[in-house]
Formats: sequence, structure tokens, C-alpha cells
Amino acid sequence: MDLQSLTEKLQQQILQQNDVTIEKQINYAIPVHTIEVKYHPVIRNAMDILMKMMLVSFNKARLTNAELLADILLVEPLFIHDLTNKMLRLGMIKKEEFYLLTAKGEAQLASGIFEEELDETSYFVQYSPLHEAILEGDLEQFEELEQFPEVFPTIYSDEIVAVDEAMLIQYIHQQLSDQPLADDEVSTTITSIVSSDSVQINDVPVICFIAHQKAENHQFARVYNTLTGEWDAQLEALLFEVEKKIEDAL
Repeated sequence: MDLQSLTEKLQQQILQQNDVTIEKQINYAIPVHTIEVKYHPVIRNAMDILMKMMLVSFNKARLTNAELLADILLVEPLFIHDLTNKMLRLGMIKKEEFYLLTAKGEAQLASGIFEEELDETSYFVQYSPLHEAILEGDLEQFEELEQFPEVFPTIYSDEIVAVDEAMLIQYIHQQLSDQPLADDEVSTTITSIVSSDSVQINDVPVICFIAHQKAENHQFARVYNTLTGEWDAQLEALLFEVEKKIEDAL
């Protein structure tokens, strides 16, 4: 990435606006964490009639022996045994004095959909603590940069205090939904997270301008995020606040 050429291009873009001058230009860097999110992919399947009948039976009758259902439902005992073990493993039922539906089992019976967890897997996301959000873009474009700008003035630590799990779940769910499936693949989703850990931190340059619109005597900040390839309104608000404090202190 040629930051100098990009800066000149952005300067021209700003100066194309009527009656605008650039008062200050400076580059900063923001940290972007690569976070490894570990989770169990979930397959959602429609319940077949046998599973529904068994869940209804467990819910209404106090059955201490699942095989009794074989005679009641006129089904091979092996099928009842295998399906009972599966529902126990999936947390849909539990065995105390007799079989009971769990809250999960009741909810899935009501929806007609049961969920099956697969082996743990990982998904990697790029997270900016400054934005408290996931940023998309190619981090490899910065590998050839020999020097990075100083850190953005509102950043005091690269550490992450916490990452919103609901945001991670929503993002990964959307990414999984958008991925095309091969013929032998099944659609999976994510309902919970096992862990989320920062495995790498990258510095991302941001190109900053303080500009002035003469006619309305209006000063404003423009900040270009080189990772997302867009003007960054959140960084612009932060930078303008910082510059205002500096100006008021003089």
C-alpha cells in the first residue's frame, strides 16, 4: 500500500468540495485484533413423527423405561433405544425417577425443530476495540509497510476488555448463511460461543484531515480507514473531539 499516493488522492477529493481548505493532515494507526472464536456448529433439522410422539409421551406419561414406548407406539425397541439416547445426549430429555423433557426439549417440541451440535470448530474475525465492532478488509495489504503512524490519540491500550458475544454470534451466523454449500455439505449455524481469544494484533493506518468550510465557518474532520476502504464516521467524531480539546487548550 502506498500511503502517500492514497493521501494525495484523498486530499484532492476533499478539496473538490466548494470553499473547503485543509488545515491539518496527519496519519494515525488503530489496532485490529484477529480473534479466534471457538464454537460448536449446530445443525437444525425438522423433527420426524417418531421423535415428536416420543417427546409427547415423555411429557405426558411417567415412563421409567423407554422401551415401554416400543409397545405403545408399535415401533422396534432398537429405534426407541437409539432415539432416546440421542435425545439424552442432545439435552432434550433427562432421566430422574422417570423421563422428563428439559426446557430445551419443550422449546424444540413446540417449534418442531431439533438442534444437533457438531464438533468444536473455529472462526476468525477482525475486531477493533476502538469501534467495538468487527471490521472487514484485507490485513495482508499492510505487510509491506515498513513504518506505521503513531497510535490514534484516544487509544491508551491495545487490550480488549470484552467482546459482545451476541455480536460475534450474529456476525458468524450471517457469514455461515451467506456461504454456498457443496453437494455433500449441510447448513450449520451458531447458537453459543465456547471461547473468544485475541491471537494477533495488526496496526491499521488511518488517514486523517481537519478541514474548514469558509462560507459557513465550519470545521470538520475526515478520516479514511484503509482497512475498510471507506471514510470512517466514528473515527471522525473522535478525532474532531480531540482536535477541539487541543484548540481550546491553546
